[in-house]
Amino acid sequence: MLRREAPTRFFFFLNSIALMLLCLFVTPTSAMAPQPIQILPVLSSAQAPLEHDSKKEKKTATSAAPVKRESVKVSRDSRPKVVRNGKVKISERDMELLARLVYAEGRGEPYEGQVAIAAVVLNRVASHKFPNTVQEVIYAPNAFSPVHDGNLTHKSNERTRKAVRDAVNGKDPSNGSLYFFNPDTATSKWIWSRPVTVEIGNHRFAR
Repeated sequence: MLRREAPTRFFFFLNSIALMLLCLFVTPTSAMAPQPIQILPVLSSAQAPLEHDSKKEKKTATSAAPVKRESVKVSRDSRPKVVRNGKVKISERDMELLARLVYAEGRGEPYEGQVAIAAVVLNRVASHKFPNTVQEVIYAPNAFSPVHDGNLTHKSNERTRKAVRDAVNGKDPSNGSLYFFNPDTATSKWIWSRPVTVEIGNHRFAR
């Protein structure tokens, strides 16, 4: 009886193991079950950086604009100065203003007289008796009749601009004068008391 039961139990044991192996390989466990793959839309690498860069560029342009405007907004008076005899410094804007005064005061005068008019203004700028800028000298009260009468025009020409350049470069036909006047039209008694250095055209130049 025992001999018959032993083979039976061994055979049953083998069948049980085979059944377990079959179930193991045929039925997938939850740990081995494949997960579903989720497909997401993907932007190309060129699009997202471009959008980011554009925003960055806009921010950069906005923040840099004031600096650029400040750098682009420079006063004409801060341009390089012109030095006359190491004493007088004037800007290109002042040279144009001086050319207009020379045109208003001496457009009918000989060229030497025009240079002398410009030299008088520069001599005043260099003198401690007068303001130290061309603009202040020209617009000083009762300094020049075209300014006093409101007749200082915005007009000059190449001749008067050249006369100013020559005066700036050191030419002084007025011989260091600080004043000039037309003896036919001058009404100030004081101006007649000034020592005359030279007479050019219709003007007398004095110190």
